[in-house]
Amino acid sequence: MTAPARYQFVRDRTNWDGAMVALEADADGNLALARLPGMPGGAPVALAGPYDPGASGIAAGPCGSVFVSDTASDRVVFVDGLCDTRAELHGFKAPRGLALCQDALWVADSGNARLVRYAFPALEHDATIGGLGVPTGVACDAAGRLYVLDRGTAGVRRFLSPDQPDAAYEAAVLASGALAAPLFLCLDATDRLLVSDATADAVRVLDRDGAALPDIPPPDGGWQPGALAAHGRLIVVADRGSGVLHVCAVDGTYWGTLPGFRGSVTALAFDPENGDLLIKTGLDDAYLRCPAQSAHAMQGAITAGPYDAGEGLDWYRAACRADVPRGTSLTFDIAQFDAPAPPPGPGEWVAAPAPDTLLAKLLPPGPAPSARRYLWLRATLATRDPSLTPVLRTLRAETPGEDYRDYLPEIYRRADEPGRFLDRFLALARTELAAVGENIDAVPQLLAPAFASASTLDWLAQWLGLDLPVIATDAEKRDLIARAVQLYRTRGTPSGIADFLEIYTGVRPSIVEDFTTRGLWVLDVSSRLDFDTGLPPSDPAGMVVPDPSDPLPLAEGCCATEIGSAVVGESGPLPPQDFGEPLFAATAHRFSVYLPAYRATRPALLAEARRVIEAEKPAHTGYDLCLVEADMRVGFQARVGIDTIVGGPPDALRLGSAVLGLRGTLPPPLGDVARVGQGARVGHGMQLG
Repeated sequence: MTAPARYQFVRDRTNWDGAMVALEADADGNLALARLPGMPGGAPVALAGPYDPGASGIAAGPCGSVFVSDTASDRVVFVDGLCDTRAELHGFKAPRGLALCQDALWVADSGNARLVRYAFPALEHDATIGGLGVPTGVACDAAGRLYVLDRGTAGVRRFLSPDQPDAAYEAAVLASGALAAPLFLCLDATDRLLVSDATADAVRVLDRDGAALPDIPPPDGGWQPGALAAHGRLIVVADRGSGVLHVCAVDGTYWGTLPGFRGSVTALAFDPENGDLLIKTGLDDAYLRCPAQSAHAMQGAITAGPYDAGEGLDWYRAACRADVPRGTSLTFDIAQFDAPAPPPGPGEWVAAPAPDTLLAKLLPPGPAPSARRYLWLRATLATRDPSLTPVLRTLRAETPGEDYRDYLPEIYRRADEPGRFLDRFLALARTELAAVGENIDAVPQLLAPAFASASTLDWLAQWLGLDLPVIATDAEKRDLIARAVQLYRTRGTPSGIADFLEIYTGVRPSIVEDFTTRGLWVLDVSSRLDFDTGLPPSDPAGMVVPDPSDPLPLAEGCCATEIGSAVVGESGPLPPQDFGEPLFAATAHRFSVYLPAYRATRPALLAEARRVIEAEKPAHTGYDLCLVEADMRVGFQARVGIDTIVGGPPDALRLGSAVLGLRGTLPPPLGDVARVGQGARVGHGMQLG
């Protein structure tokens, strides 16, 4: 008998062991072509050249708003994304680069050799940086530092504040020698500065201190980089020569071109709120908004290896499992060597004839290796339609393992040795049976929340009688399914009802069982009505008829005793075992659910809370759903988190961002004495001379 088979899986649940280019995992961990911004409406955009009209500016504001430099008309246009209204800023000469920095808009007024700052919310002009050459680009990092590309001096300057240039940074940039003819700049997610350079036809990279880092690698055939934009893990580079938009990852990996676009680009920007790409195509106020994640990269690949079969062994079979819609393709390549290095070159990959293939004859061109101990696998996904993508589910390989001829009489093996036809024929049967065995082996994974695919989580929850919240993420769904048995142990108890309310509404209530608030009068103990003493709804002894033999009611001067407060049809004599029931009946089997009113403002949330309570409470109980306002009264009503909110300290006041009357106030004057910084105004609180 041969050695048992060894298996190599490239995928472990949602983790893949390999180098990926332009691929991303979906909710189930399957690999698909990376999502990119797509053209508006899905229609390709093709504009006539030339593709290098110059520089302009565009920036995304809050709530879908956009600021656009209308360079040809000497104005900056504001487009309100909610109301679709427009406003204009004037007073410029050929405005170009734009940047939103904290609570202000910066405009590169290139014709006036300055930068102008407009403070939000009223866009008031409150600062100017002069002494520049021809500023055409501006960017702002997370620390509020301002970067200015000045084509007049062919350099990049940095300002710590409007009146404080960063001389050390500028000296470092100059010493790096990286910039000769800078055209555009942007900052990536890690605050690295990216600058396109016309002399080198390169995208230079500078760190936070101004030191040069390796350039962004160009595509095969080179490029002429122009406008730049970065967001998340994406970098988009406009090509001044071809008019296409190149897409790279932040690690420098080239992903190809943005599908469906060719034209001139004068400015690029990402909307930080939703990832939309803004493309400005001229020197006027026209631009394109490309919705985020509405298209796929045209091609992507995963490369994995080398995988070691073991001493004296080689690889027997390799397989990939994928969904390939019409209009897409998947190529499965294999390389086998007798040494783990170097990795295979472009001409050493061999295309597998099928998604599940035997490796005996799949050898690279040239001399066959003495052993096929080390294996490399590569899957390339491609599409002709940006809206479609193939989906790669798994990559795997295995060593020979058992030989089905061992189960046959020896004469069959001896007769098969020259051509090994029977061996290959039985290998086909073994492959089919192995696929069935894999499906059987995978059944336990379907029932494990940590391993089940995201698309089967709702089905798995149904087996447990658990309704998953609609807004729950996949990770939260897995956690709830794993906790289902624990949750059911406390079902119907106050803590259990609170747990389910928190799961389905996001608000954890306070639950008080009414019997705990019952007030009973006790001898020699304080008895304050409605605090620790309450009046019962009826006589605790039931209906009491006076005794005729009792002489007191018939005494002179007294009225005849009536039958108490008994009401016909509503009260009656109580059996002995129920004596005192009226003292407890009103509060038995009832509870109150308290929700903070400021968190339960939506009717849908209240309706969901009632649905959950009705489903989780014991059938014989009743409840009251109470919304508690923040109304603290010491000694009466002061429960932190229920009806009392403890406020924290105010936010620290930052110079340059304080808005008088909103984020900052002036202290009152101290009497009639004028003090510098406290109300000292010439002619009011202070006089000269």
